[in-house]
Amino acid sequence: MAGYATENAFCIAEGEEGEIYIFLTAKKNHPKMPKIIYDGKDHAIFLRNSEQKIILDYIHPDVRDKLRKAKAVVIVETLLENIRDSYMAEMQMVENIPIDWQKIGLKNWEEAALK
Repeated sequence: MAGYATENAFCIAEGEEGEIYIFLTAKKNHPKMPKIIYDGKDHAIFLRNSEQKIILDYIHPDVRDKLRKAKAVVIVETLLENIRDSYMAEMQMVENIPIDWQKIGLKNWEEAALK
């Protein structure tokens, strides 16, 4: 799918006060108005800026509800074991992300877990 990259190595964690953190590999340039579009299912789209659309694939079922309820999350970009940048990203909940995930080679969580 043109214009999209897939982030395979990311981690979603919850802080002591319920804040949600998403750790991912550091990217070039600074984000501009970062936003995550999520429908509560297997995948989310992280709009880091107008040129970077990143698929967060296989959202674990245990964190979906917390992610769905979040108004914003903290994005933490790491380089090896170091934090390179951190910033807030707005959450935009939608009924359905209109992408055929199978056309870009992504499956649902249950199918991926069987590998």
